[in-house]
Amino acid sequence: MPTPLSVNARSPLLAQADRMGALDREVERLGRQIALGERFTTPSEDPAAANRAAQLLRLDSRLEADQRSLTRAEGRLALAETAVGTASSALLRARELALMAASDTLTPQDRQVIAREVEVLRTQLLDAANARDESGLHLFAGARNGQPAYVQLPDGGIEWQGFDRAAGAEAAGIGRTASPPGPLLFGAGDGSAFAVLGDLAEALAESDQALRQTQMVSVLSGLERATDRLLDGQSRIGAGRARIGDEADRLAEARLQTAEALSAAKGLDMTAAITRLDALKTTLEAAQASFAHIYDGTLFDRIG
Repeated sequence: MPTPLSVNARSPLLAQADRMGALDREVERLGRQIALGERFTTPSEDPAAANRAAQLLRLDSRLEADQRSLTRAEGRLALAETAVGTASSALLRARELALMAASDTLTPQDRQVIAREVEVLRTQLLDAANARDESGLHLFAGARNGQPAYVQLPDGGIEWQGFDRAAGAEAAGIGRTASPPGPLLFGAGDGSAFAVLGDLAEALAESDQALRQTQMVSVLSGLERATDRLLDGQSRIGAGRARIGDEADRLAEARLQTAEALSAAKGLDMTAAITRLDALKTTLEAAQASFAHIYDGTLFDRIG
């Protein structure tokens, strides 16, 4: 039976037990750090590093939000580029038809067939002008993008009803990246691409050859201006996509640097940590063996 032992607050037995408890807690703490790969598991373990890590995490959240804004802006511009390309193709076909219709050899029936295709092209042009993004917002309506950019009036005319201010990726710090508003691409009023196609339809219905020829000259001039507008718009959109690409690269680099800084703030030197853990375990095992040998039993045996 173990020899009775007097224990008080100054007893070496309690001091040894406290030391083993501290070693055991340190082994457990270091084990958690190794499992997570982080220098601290609670802010109290390293307040300065924890505060730095929190700042870096907030910065990374802002950068991530900016990246999402840029991705949305890039998607809108890509859709706008496709729509403008469709509109350009429609106008090029309209020019071909206008040149064909200017020939003296066409019969009224031939011109009627051409007129029907022109009407189809006008519908295609309107669809392109009212193209939407993945959220259902109209690309060319400016800030008033919850409604179509262009609307067909009862008299057959087509009118722009957007608001001449584009909503871009300002949240990401990028200006001039939104799709150009409708008037810069498709025009407005009597000089719009829609009006020119309307003039082409009227010229095709004109029976007087001389008057029809005069109208065709005006139509071809209008189609050229309308096509130039779209080409200029494509250049604007391409420049916007390039700016977004540059900014996306900058943000990606900033996030990489932030991740590296966060790793430095929270990261754990695994080799040093494992070496220290092994040393602590050895020390704890030695302390436990010494405790058992010297006191011939556990503390609870002694005081039980």
